[in-house]
Amino acid sequence: MTTISSTVWIFLYVIHAILALALLIVLKRRMKAPDYGVAVTALCFGLFLPFIAELAVYAVYRLAERFGRSGLIEDYDEYIDFKVVNYEKIRHEAKSSASLLPLTDAINSKDPAIRKHSILTHVNNSIDQQGKYLQMGLQSKDSETVHYAAATMNILVDQYEQELKQAKRDYDLGNPASIRRLATIYKRMIHSELITTVMLTDKREAWLKELLIAKTLFPPTAWIYEDLNEIYRDAKRPKEQLAILKEYVHHFPERIEAHLMLIDFYYERERWAEVKAVMFMMQTQFSLEDVPYEYRLLFEEWSDTTSWKNEL
Repeated sequence: MTTISSTVWIFLYVIHAILALALLIVLKRRMKAPDYGVAVTALCFGLFLPFIAELAVYAVYRLAERFGRSGLIEDYDEYIDFKVVNYEKIRHEAKSSASLLPLTDAINSKDPAIRKHSILTHVNNSIDQQGKYLQMGLQSKDSETVHYAAATMNILVDQYEQELKQAKRDYDLGNPASIRRLATIYKRMIHSELITTVMLTDKREAWLKELLIAKTLFPPTAWIYEDLNEIYRDAKRPKEQLAILKEYVHHFPERIEAHLMLIDFYYERERWAEVKAVMFMMQTQFSLEDVPYEYRLLFEEWSDTTSWKNEL
């Protein structure tokens, strides 16, 4: 009897192993990675306790889904996803920048040569907020640093003005490139922070005028909508900003930047329902991998992560 009983158990074990292997092959094609990982775990336990272990793991998994998953299962789900952030590029960039000195520290350096070099660097490089850094030079106790900072500011403002004059001479209403060039110079000038408040208002209005002309004359263009969004945002004109963002999304549903700008608008105003509505709209157009890392946590917490394009 003992020999017959052992043979039966071995036979059942072999049948179980064959069924388990066949089931894993079928499930791999039909299940998402986290759920498939649970299936693998269940069948591994089943090697020691056939049939009963699978049923037990399945029951626990369903209860966890219904009443909230334990930290262990959540950790396991993250583990089997294998979504590893690649920091290699950042590491190399940090290594190459290790010897660089921030502009703020360079301009306030005790070494006159470093102060001079950091200020004169502005002449040959297009740097946002040039005016802010050069103002630091103007406030220096060293007269030579003040001289270099003032001279550099005058040179840069004059360069921008010359660029504007040349762009206006080349201006052609029938040429989108010439309009964009003029609008870009206004934009760079505003970002430089070299001009006074009065000039800033004047240049922003001129920039807005060129954008609206381009928007009227030419087919929908992404850069026009993005620049208009910036102008309306900085000028605190939310109605115009929202209208232009909705239009941007309508004309360019394939551009994730358009949707993210609209999310930023709603998020800053704590309009949570609209934020989630935009996320829902994005789910059939994009995958979670398309979402930039700075937005990823928000999307994972607030959207149905099982309904994204890459999960279908």
